[in-house]
Amino acid sequence: MCEALHEEGSIVVYNGQFESQRLWELATWLPDYLERIRAIQRRLWDLLPVVRNHVYHPEFGGSFSLKAVLPALVSEMTYEGMEVPNGQAAGVAWEAMIGGSIGEAERQAKRKALLDYCGQDTLALVRLLEELRRRSTI
Repeated sequence: MCEALHEEGSIVVYNGQFESQRLWELATWLPDYLERIRAIQRRLWDLLPVVRNHVYHPEFGGSFSLKAVLPALVSEMTYEGMEVPNGQAAGVAWEAMIGGSIGEAERQAKRKALLDYCGQDTLALVRLLEELRRRSTI
């Protein structure tokens, strides 16, 4: 992760407090990477407050979660039909994967599903930011 994120630039997240907490947990598990992870935390830029304070669409259904905001603003993107369609399912898949109670084939399937989900989340933030810029009057 440290190599992929390099050392400069903002890292766009959605619900930065959650992301920062996960990074802190990672740093406690990998103390040799503490300083690098702390540097990543300082670069987090949270898109959630921007959306919450400046954007509304009836299809949000009163929610500002990424799973509600994304299909309302970027209609061609959805998590429907994905093996891991949300954060709760991701947590369950992760626990099963690292718990050692499943076979290698299932572990690899869960790994792929998690990578697909994380890839969708990453692309979702790119596309959402592009759409907000496109709609901006500034």
